[in-house]
Amino acid sequence: MSHIVVGIADFKFAEPPHKLVAYGLGSCVAIALYSKEAIVGSMAHIMLPLTYSDEKNEMLGKFADSAVAVMVDQMEIREIEPSQLVAKIAGGADMFAGQFKGAGRRIGARNILAARKVLDSFGIRLVAQDVGGTAGRTVEFAIETGLFMVRTLRGGVKEL
Repeated sequence: MSHIVVGIADFKFAEPPHKLVAYGLGSCVAIALYSKEAIVGSMAHIMLPLTYSDEKNEMLGKFADSAVAVMVDQMEIREIEPSQLVAKIAGGADMFAGQFKGAGRRIGARNILAARKVLDSFGIRLVAQDVGGTAGRTVEFAIETGLFMVRTLRGGVKEL
């Protein structure tokens, strides 16, 4: 069984026996989409909530809205409708709680909110999440079972 690394601002698709892994989520959020019927999954490692309408960006996995949109498009190519998908998310920590002020603050919370909103806009049910706090995370998504394992710095392991 091989691990496919989903780097920052990226997204990947996989089928069994592969697992998708995103390392070092701080304020970033991992968004996993899964079809139990088709046994296929995808995961994005988003770092910002939304794209700007006039911005041409080749890194579609960088933003919650564009990452989910492209993952849904790729699922539809495989004849999987958004209503057949479920989502799990992790990350969105406030890594520097209380240390900074200004526009860049609370990016983790904004990423979480954007992920939830975009999933809702596609009618994708969010079935599990491990978000917020002040600790970084690493996630591993087993496509064969849909298991989403979250390792939190100082917090142990959670199976979602």
